[in-house]
Amino acid sequence: MLLIIILVLLVFSALVIAHEFGHFIVAKRNGIRVHEFGVGFPPKLWGKKKGETEYTINLLPLGGFVRLEGEDNESKGPKSFASKTLWVKTKVLMAGVAVNALIAYLIFVWLAATGIPQIFPFKMPSFGFVQPVAAEPSKLLVFQVGEESAAEAAGLSTGDTLVSINGQAFQNETELKSYTSERKGQTVEIVYVQNKAQKVRSVTLGSDTEKGILGVVALPQTKEKYAWYAAPFAALGLMWQTSIATVMAFLGAIWALVSQFRVADEVTGPVGVTAVFGQVIKFGLDYVLVLVASISLSLAVVNALPLPALDGGRLFILYLKRFGVPISDKYEGWVHLAGFALLILFGIIIAISDVGRFFR
Repeated sequence: MLLIIILVLLVFSALVIAHEFGHFIVAKRNGIRVHEFGVGFPPKLWGKKKGETEYTINLLPLGGFVRLEGEDNESKGPKSFASKTLWVKTKVLMAGVAVNALIAYLIFVWLAATGIPQIFPFKMPSFGFVQPVAAEPSKLLVFQVGEESAAEAAGLSTGDTLVSINGQAFQNETELKSYTSERKGQTVEIVYVQNKAQKVRSVTLGSDTEKGILGVVALPQTKEKYAWYAAPFAALGLMWQTSIATVMAFLGAIWALVSQFRVADEVTGPVGVTAVFGQVIKFGLDYVLVLVASISLSLAVVNALPLPALDGGRLFILYLKRFGVPISDKYEGWVHLAGFALLILFGIIIAISDVGRFFR
């Protein structure tokens, strides 16, 4: 579990650092002084100044940050963010979003061209010459094994492929349950693939239908791929569908929390992602890459929303001011501070919910 936690921290940190690097490089290219580019969050462990910027490594491994001259309107000098045109400010604020979106896009293009697991809550993109084809035959993957079940006794675990029982293959979980229910209490021969090795085990099925005759959750999975020239367009379609799903899930989570005082089942935070990552890694690199791309895209989409403290919220207020809405620098600061506090509270509530689910 410790290794999984470290891997999740590395993934989150890498994606956040990439996001901040987007702000950093675009600010530099547009003549804005960057006081600090930090990896992790204070307290500071190490720092080195090069030119106008101090590069630091900090104790808390939770991503990174940049400190720009005039980002809170405290400075109006020629190298200040506050003194730049609205277009430059737009580029700087959206640069992090663009980098996270680019990371997700490149991963999706690669997977679309080589074979992407169909684990999305929607159909793969299909339009014009962009048509998916099966990269490999569908297989029945084990997602969960019940404790003290026949499946556990046979050695099955999450990520295994269930090949057959008594020579009978299955297309879906319904066929599997029907077959095992008819043979409850009987000894059967199970063939499955675990860590690329085929195994054969004899086991006696259970007789309690409520506890499960075999005791597995097994779902059909396939990989779909696109022609090399269609993969870039398929990736765009996939990103669009995933972005819509992310926005709906985020807004739904806020609505559920405000109106029903509960965390929606489909919403999870770093704690929940750690648990999911531990399961997904058992299915192989392709599944891990889908998760990483989805996280990166989620960071891009959520940060682009016009909510206080987020990049999109900062940009939204800048455009309101540009079109004549009287918002003072002091009021803007308070709005972002309040928004940041609410986001932290939201994160804490989700973390508590994730822990509750983990120990449920």
